[in-house]
Amino acid sequence: MSSSNSTNRVSFVDVIIFTGLESLGICAILGNLALIIVLLNNKYLHRASFILMLNLAIADVIHGFVTTCHFYPPILLKEMHIGEMAVRLFNIADWTAWAITLTHMSAICLDRLIAIILYGRYNVLVTVQRIKTFSISCWALFLSTNVTLFFLQACCMIRPLESLNYYSFGYAENSKSGFIIFNKV
Repeated sequence: MSSSNSTNRVSFVDVIIFTGLESLGICAILGNLALIIVLLNNKYLHRASFILMLNLAIADVIHGFVTTCHFYPPILLKEMHIGEMAVRLFNIADWTAWAITLTHMSAICLDRLIAIILYGRYNVLVTVQRIKTFSISCWALFLSTNVTLFFLQACCMIRPLESLNYYSFGYAENSKSGFIIFNKV
C-alpha cells in the first residue's frame, strides 16, 4: 500500500485515540464476560429476559474482540496488520454479532413492553422455550447467511480505510460484485 508521509507517522493524538478505543473495547469484553459468568453461575437462565441478555452479551464480546483486534490497531500501525482471509473471517464474526445485537436488543424491548402492558399474560406469551428457539434460530440464520456470503465472495468487507488515516471504516471495493467504497464516518 502506498501512503503519504503524514499517514505513516504516528502522532500523540493517534496514541491517545487508540488507547481510549482499545480501553473501551477491553472494558466491553471484560464487562460482558463478567455478565455471562454471572448469568450462567447463578442459574438466571430460567427466565426469558436473561436468555436474551445472555445472547446479547455473547454478541457484544464477539464484537468487542473484532473491534479491538481488527479495527483499532491500524490507527497506530498505519497499515492493515492482518491478511485478507483474517479480514473476511473477522467480518463474518462482526456481521453475525451485529445482527444478534440488533435482534436481541429489539427482543428485549418487546419483552419488557409485553411485561408491562400484558402483565397477566406475560408468562403465557413469552416462554423460556420460545426465547431459546428465537435465539438459536437467530444465531443459525445469521451465521449461516454470513458464511454463505463468505464462500460466494458476495459480502462487503468492512476494513479501516487508509485514505482516512485508518480512523474510519468502510467497505472495500469488490470488482466481482461491483461494490463501491462507502465510508462510515
